Amino acid sequence: MRRIFAVGVGLACLGCKHLGLPPVQAAPPLSFHASKSAKEATQVAVVSLMTAGFRVEQTDSVGQAIRASRTATHNGNEDYVVCDLPRGSAAAANRETTLTINFRASPTTAGSDVAIDSRVVTSYPGYAGTVMQSAPNQTDCVSKGIMERQLQSALR
Repeated sequence: MRRIFAVGVGLACLGCKHLGLPPVQAAPPLSFHASKSAKEATQVAVVSLMTAGFRVEQTDSVGQAIRASRTATHNGNEDYVVCDLPRGSAAAANRETTLTINFRASPTTAGSDVAIDSRVVTSYPGYAGTVMQSAPNQTDCVSKGIMERQLQSALR
């Protein structure tokens, strides 16, 4: 009986999460000029991201493009993401978010041009095997732009 009640409450929370609330908006991509060389800018980005708990990987052969991701359950990413879910709801308690940041520095004659964008994938592993199971999505949670702006500040 409790399981049926919990599933019903969870469905109600997921079904009504959009009522009366404006949808969350993702932070826009950033593009700016940095006085550091592309190699230096990428090194600063790697250190900053790793310090914040991101897993960083190189995505080009030259080393001036990286992808960093940080996965957390429940509210573990709340410093960096905002979600379209009521705080304390069953859906919020069962979510897992992965924030992925793409960073690219292109060399110029006086430093580098930097591009940063991000995306958040939200899944609900606590609902696996239940009627509430849903596919991962990129709409329930989005980046606040905090880490992206921190990188921009570190390179200005």
